[in-house]
Amino acid sequence: MTTLLTRGPRRTGVAPTGDRARVLLGVALRPTGIAIAVIAVAVVAVLVSSNSDLDGAAGAVAAGWLALHQVPLTVTDAPLAVLPLLPTALLVWAVARGCARAVSPSRETPDGDFRLVGQAIAAAVAAPVAATLIAFAVVGDATATLPLTSPDIAAALATVVALHGLAAALGAASVVGRTVAEQCGVPEWSFTAVVPGVRAAGLLFAAGTAVTAASLLWSWSDVGTLLAEGGGVVGVLGLTVVSVLYLPNVAVAAVAVLLGGTAHAGGTSISLFGIDAGPVPPVPVLGGVPTELLGTAWPVLLAVPVTIGALLGRDCAHAHLTVQRTASVVALASAGVGAVAALAGALAGGDLGAYGYIGVDPLLLGLLTFGWLLVPGLVVGILVARRTVVEPDPDDPPAPSVAGVTTADSGTDSVPDFEIKRLERPTVRYRADTVAELEAAPESETAQPETPKPDNSEDVDIVDAEIVDEPDADMTPVTEGDLPGGPGTPSD
Repeated sequence: MTTLLTRGPRRTGVAPTGDRARVLLGVALRPTGIAIAVIAVAVVAVLVSSNSDLDGAAGAVAAGWLALHQVPLTVTDAPLAVLPLLPTALLVWAVARGCARAVSPSRETPDGDFRLVGQAIAAAVAAPVAATLIAFAVVGDATATLPLTSPDIAAALATVVALHGLAAALGAASVVGRTVAEQCGVPEWSFTAVVPGVRAAGLLFAAGTAVTAASLLWSWSDVGTLLAEGGGVVGVLGLTVVSVLYLPNVAVAAVAVLLGGTAHAGGTSISLFGIDAGPVPPVPVLGGVPTELLGTAWPVLLAVPVTIGALLGRDCAHAHLTVQRTASVVALASAGVGAVAALAGALAGGDLGAYGYIGVDPLLLGLLTFGWLLVPGLVVGILVARRTVVEPDPDDPPAPSVAGVTTADSGTDSVPDFEIKRLERPTVRYRADTVAELEAAPESETAQPETPKPDNSEDVDIVDAEIVDEPDADMTPVTEGDLPGGPGTPSD
């Protein structure tokens, strides 16, 4: 009963404390609030600069919130499904960063309590869902003043939940992902594929951006003509901002072309092996779309993904794993980058009014990315792994044992076998002050003749003696009656 009275209440859940509640509130409201504020400022700036009234400002802000989450819109009965990737990428980064801070181990959030991680992810999803529902209500009321058709609410909510949930999960995984994976039984070597995969994805995107920038500089006269159609400083500035926002979309299309795929820009289809010219949307960022092939440059351009794949294999081999493990790491990293490329291709493309589809085939982009990274990555990774990992040669003789210890070769996880050898009794060299102490030894110990003292010794006698076994020693067990009845004394 005393134990029951002194025992504290049973803990059945984790209730957010005051500090924890503030952290979760920041995860929920900070990215959403900042995004809505930026959209509102941009909408008001556009309306004021174009001398328009602010009657449809609320509807435009709601439409901007949906476009930020890649929700397709319909404006004046024309589909607008290709939306800029740059704002969406910034939103994903902000959500992931906030969730990573919220789940960092501290006094309020101990390491290993994954219920708090679930609370952070739920908070990161709850506020955007509420904002999306409000945006649909505002868009429904603004259809009278804006030529805007309300999209499918179920698809929009699914997109918002998936986007914010994925961003929050990535942020949490950067802090506690390794611990969760280890508890789920994920092999330790699989974590080695994360850094090389991220580096390969970054190099591919950087290559696509570089090709896009080179194409814009090559066609600078056409780009300048499109900018001049803005009609004034405000129009040129607006077209420039739109081009910057759509730059990641064009970079993803350039990556597809570098990998041997096809990119569609309105009526124009572009690949390394041929170009079908057609009408292109009058956006300055698309002014660099080529109309004809530049000689036979495709071998040089195909060398870009081959080089990135080779670097991926080299990075995976630097983990000093076995050849089989290195190949597995290369395959896992290539598959991860391919999945990211397919997702980016799906988000970067869409229909644009009368111009039709603009973008790439997402599934083909993912497969091409996986193949171009896997093949050179395996070749380079295996070669480097064979040079860095030293495996035992079965033809070599076994290594000699040291100090009576031998090792049994049973693979990479060999366990040493210890062989205990009997040590012979050594010849002991005693130093004593007098020979009388040696004479008091048992008779079974045979003493060696006294060694003559050197001339320069004074009081030190050196005697050699050898300890031998006593095979005839009395081994009679001691019975209980032979033991003393109480504590012994020095006289005993």
